[in-house]
Amino acid sequence: MELIIDIENQVKEASSGFRLSMESTLQVGFNLLRKAPAEFIIFSVLGVAVFSNPVTGVLLGGPVMASYMHMAHLASKEQKIEMSDFFKGFEKAGSLIKLNLLIFLVVLLGLIMLVIPGIYFAVSYIFSHFFVWFYDKEPSEAISLSRRTVSGNFKQILLLFLILAGINLLGIMALGVGILLTMPFSFCVVYAAFDDIIGISN
Repeated sequence: MELIIDIENQVKEASSGFRLSMESTLQVGFNLLRKAPAEFIIFSVLGVAVFSNPVTGVLLGGPVMASYMHMAHLASKEQKIEMSDFFKGFEKAGSLIKLNLLIFLVVLLGLIMLVIPGIYFAVSYIFSHFFVWFYDKEPSEAISLSRRTVSGNFKQILLLFLILAGINLLGIMALGVGILLTMPFSFCVVYAAFDDIIGISN
């Protein structure tokens, strides 16, 4: 019960307004990646294989993203990343798949409507997987918590979203190989942002 009250208070506080240092967040994300570069790059081979296909991206993307979050958390705690950690996110596959499907449908509907609503939803739900993975929230509640959190400074999270999208585009343009580095970097940066705004449960 204490954890639920705590996370609700954190989200309420964030929704009333927060400031995120873009430079610091990017630096923290880079430092996390630097603590286990080989492990992150190797795992990204699986990540690219999953996200390069729309079907597997929707069905398996959630557990893969949770694995990235788990690895970033281990790196932040100076803990060694084992091969088994690559598949850690699949321990909550049911909830994460439901969450991914729900986000996909809402964002797709938003894009069909007028594009801008789709972008709004994509940015608003950027922290949803963290609430499922670290705080055991149900998909619908995780989406609500993420939207409320981001509403505290939507423009700044949108800027972060666009910066990471640009970085990953450059990674793809670098013969496609660069994405193996930019993808884990992006997840580490989003982890750093969430940790700064809400905090990560141990």
